[in-house]
Amino acid sequence: MKTTVAAANSTPERNLQRFIDLGRLSATLLHEISNPLTAALLHLEQISDQHSLSVRQTKRSLNRLKRYVDIARRQLRDHAALTSFCLNPQIQDIKRLVLPAARAAGVNLTLDSAPHLRLQGDPIKFQQIFTNLIMNAIEAYTNDRYPELSKPVHLSINSNSHSVTLTVIDWGEGIAPSKLTKLFEPFYTTKGKIGHGLGIGLFVVKQYVTGSFNGQIKVLSSSRSGTRFIVSLPAQAYPPSHLKANR
Repeated sequence: MKTTVAAANSTPERNLQRFIDLGRLSATLLHEISNPLTAALLHLEQISDQHSLSVRQTKRSLNRLKRYVDIARRQLRDHAALTSFCLNPQIQDIKRLVLPAARAAGVNLTLDSAPHLRLQGDPIKFQQIFTNLIMNAIEAYTNDRYPELSKPVHLSINSNSHSVTLTVIDWGEGIAPSKLTKLFEPFYTTKGKIGHGLGIGLFVVKQYVTGSFNGQIKVLSSSRSGTRFIVSLPAQAYPPSHLKANR
C-alpha cells in the first residue's frame, strides 16, 4: 500500500521539483539577458542616423523585449497589481510579436479589433495567453501537408454585457482525441522534436485564464476542421475609479 502511494505521488513531486528548477533557471536567464539588452539599447543611441527605419524598428523591438524582461523579473518577486485595460492596444502588441513568425510560416494571420472592450487584470499576462495560443496555431501548419495551401489563423472576439470570448482558430492538422485531455497538464507537449517544447505553455495559459482573470478555457479539435481555443473572460464595461486605466 505504501509503495502504491509513493508511486502515485512521484509525478506531482517530480513536477514540483521541475517547476522549482525552472523558476531558478528563469531568474538566472532574466538577469543574464537584462544587462546585454540594456547595453544594446545604449549602443543604438550612439548611431547617428536615429531616423532610419531599421534603427527605429530595432529600438522598438528591444524596448518591447526589455519591458517583458522587467515585468517578468517583477512577477518573480511579487504579484502584479490589477489594472483596467483596453483590449485593442494589447491585441496590436500581440500582432506585432507574432507577425514575423506568421510570415515566415506562410500563415495568413487576422485578428479582430475590440475598440470599446476592457478587462481587469494584468495586460502582460493577457498578451502571454494569446501570444502562446496564436504561436501554437501557426505551428499547426508546419507539417508538410500544407506546402501550397492557404494557412489561415484567426483571433475572433465576441462580447456581451457579462463576458468577452476570444477564440484562436487554425485549420491545421488538429489534435488527436487521446491528447486533448492532457493538453493543459504541466510538462506535456505534443511537439515531437526534442527541445522544441517544454510542455508548460498551455499549462501557464490555463493558470492565467482561470487564476488571474477568473475566466474559462476550452479546446475543440479534429483532423478535418483544425483547432479552436476558446477563452471566456469577465467583461468590464467601465473601469473602477480605484484602478489605473492602461490605454
